[in-house]
Amino acid sequence: MKRFLRTENGTVSVYLILIIVPIFLFQAVLIDFARIKVAEKETESAIQASARSVMSSFNPELQKRGLYGMGLSQEASEKLLNDVFARNVSSGVSANTFKFINTKAVDGALRVTPVYTLASHVIFEEQLLEDMKLKAPIEFTLEIVDKFQKSGVREPFHTSSQFVKDADAIEKLIGQRESLLDEAWQRAEELHGRTTEFHGYYRTRVAELDKFAGEIGIHTVDGVRSEISQVEENLRSLTTSIRNMDLSLASLVQAGPEAAASIRSLAEAKSRLEEQARLLSQKLSELEALVQKILTYTALVISTKLEVAVNERTILQLQQEIEPTLRQAKQKNDEIRMKLTGVSGSSTQANSAASDVFQHVSLMGDDYFYQYQTSIAGIASLFSSFRSAVDGVMLYTSVHTSKVNQANDNYLEVSNDFHAKQSPLEKSRMTTNEATTANKQAQKNKIQAIMDQAKQAIGGCPVSNTHSGDSVAYRKLQGESGYYQRYRQVNAQDTMIGNDVAYDIEKAEPASLRAMDMLGVLNNAAEILRDELYVNEYALTKFNYRTYGLEKDLNGNPKLSNELVDPGTHSLVNQEVEYLLYGFSSCAANMASAYAEMFSLRLAIRTVEALLDPKKELLQIGSPLLVFLAAAAQGAAEALVDMNALVKGDAVELSSKLSTSALKLTYKDYLRLFLMLHSNNSKLMSRMQALLELETGIDLNQATSYIQANATSEIRLWFIPQVMRLLDGTGLLGCKVVGTHCQMNRAAVVSY
Repeated sequence: MKRFLRTENGTVSVYLILIIVPIFLFQAVLIDFARIKVAEKETESAIQASARSVMSSFNPELQKRGLYGMGLSQEASEKLLNDVFARNVSSGVSANTFKFINTKAVDGALRVTPVYTLASHVIFEEQLLEDMKLKAPIEFTLEIVDKFQKSGVREPFHTSSQFVKDADAIEKLIGQRESLLDEAWQRAEELHGRTTEFHGYYRTRVAELDKFAGEIGIHTVDGVRSEISQVEENLRSLTTSIRNMDLSLASLVQAGPEAAASIRSLAEAKSRLEEQARLLSQKLSELEALVQKILTYTALVISTKLEVAVNERTILQLQQEIEPTLRQAKQKNDEIRMKLTGVSGSSTQANSAASDVFQHVSLMGDDYFYQYQTSIAGIASLFSSFRSAVDGVMLYTSVHTSKVNQANDNYLEVSNDFHAKQSPLEKSRMTTNEATTANKQAQKNKIQAIMDQAKQAIGGCPVSNTHSGDSVAYRKLQGESGYYQRYRQVNAQDTMIGNDVAYDIEKAEPASLRAMDMLGVLNNAAEILRDELYVNEYALTKFNYRTYGLEKDLNGNPKLSNELVDPGTHSLVNQEVEYLLYGFSSCAANMASAYAEMFSLRLAIRTVEALLDPKKELLQIGSPLLVFLAAAAQGAAEALVDMNALVKGDAVELSSKLSTSALKLTYKDYLRLFLMLHSNNSKLMSRMQALLELETGIDLNQATSYIQANATSEIRLWFIPQVMRLLDGTGLLGCKVVGTHCQMNRAAVVSY
């Protein structure tokens, strides 16, 4: 054994084996590693090509509407994925050729996973923007921006809109000031009434106390009660003496005639004692009556002090209510003054005829509030002095009575003087306010009468479908678990029906003021964000509206749609854009909102025209709101005429008095503006999705536009799989060794 270990035979062979075997192992691993990497690239290319092939099968109905979603079922898409993948890996090549790699798909390992669908607002909007990126700017620019910018109406719109904002703000301040002054005067009237009531009451009370004091004099309860005790003692002594005399008389009577003289003498003495007792009893009654008067007087004095204290709190409470109210009224008056100063210095209102009304707005001078508050404080202070005078008197002597009466007269004198001076001012102010209010109401009544006519003219729903087809369609759109709610839920949004903005023509003043607010927004019409513009234009080109088919081109022919699917053939006839805008569950509600908003805008424009030449007599009244309401009443009548033309498909001139060039807008143009003014893309897109499903019958939750394709392929290892398995955990391979094969997972993400 020792010799075998020390022999040198075969040393070179062993040495060569130690050198060649590692080299062989390295070459084997390197060859399989290279084959794996090539297979990985092949798999990635195959899955990318397969995914693109699956996405190429889009739905033609959606494509006609500028949208792209897969038109294959899940089963069909996975079959197509398998077929294309198999043809794009090396195992799909002819079996008669040598293959350095032989990549093949693992059975059942290829799948298609829908990631996003057209139900997603993000995906839906991306496709809308892509479809409209060329058409929308041209349409919007030609129809709105150029016309609006060249018309010259921006400045008068801005001026009038600002006038109404200033008028509304000042009118609100005036209303708040007048309401506070009314409240203060109501309390001041109550204060005057209370002082008059208290003065008469305490005049009578002081006279009563003075009478009691004269009857009581300088007596005190203790003194009188001491005297009563003395009288009672004397009366008891006399009573005892009389009783003893009665006993003596009885004894003398029994003694016989000889005691007659003694009996007469004793009887006379008893008579004298009885007279004294009678007089003492009378005096005792007088003293007890005096005690009662003293007690009554004392109680009356105490109750008077308590009553005066309670009444003082009433007066002070009224003062504490009046003075803060006056301070608030003065603050509102100061705000009006500041607002008027700002308006008069504004370049916006410099050329506005209606702005002359601001010069006639009534302002209260600071002395008005100073005199008011000083008088109220004086009345309260003098009543407190009266309370102090009452507190300081216990015995109403003539001096004290005169002092208290004088204090009682003082506060009434100031109260009467204040009331005599302030009452005419307040009555004049309130009379003016009543006349102005009546005038405003008259203008509101005029506006309301025209609005009532407008309500009767709304219409717009196809008669044949109003009670049948439309109701069924709207139930599908927005009934319980309707399309709209489903798409809102998919995008994690609320399912509230209707728009955030709802217009009506119910009330004259709010509708008129709100209409003028639209002009300020309208001035920025050309500055709308691009994405919102594209979405809005998609709505106007892919869906119908009230006057679709009625509008004429320059040659007088009906305007035709250039879309692959004519919106005029949709199941909801001439009402889809109105639904997109307002989102109510009936044709009537959506049409009414569109009509009301359009009427409001026309009302605003016509009101602006009327404000250019306001009535002079209204400016003198000093009520900015009255001037506005009078202009609105005139504008409402003209707006109704405009609406009658618009709903017939005619174009109506924006304003002949304001614009330097003709600018005519149609019903569709106004819908375009409203889509811009009330931009709410999330709700708008949910309604679009609902309409698309209603029209095509395609659930957009199933219209996949973004997929992930996954595939697992494998390659057979030529050499030593055990060595490759050792490398499996290092992350170098990019595949997993399973038996004699290496399996690799690859994914591809593709979207339209």
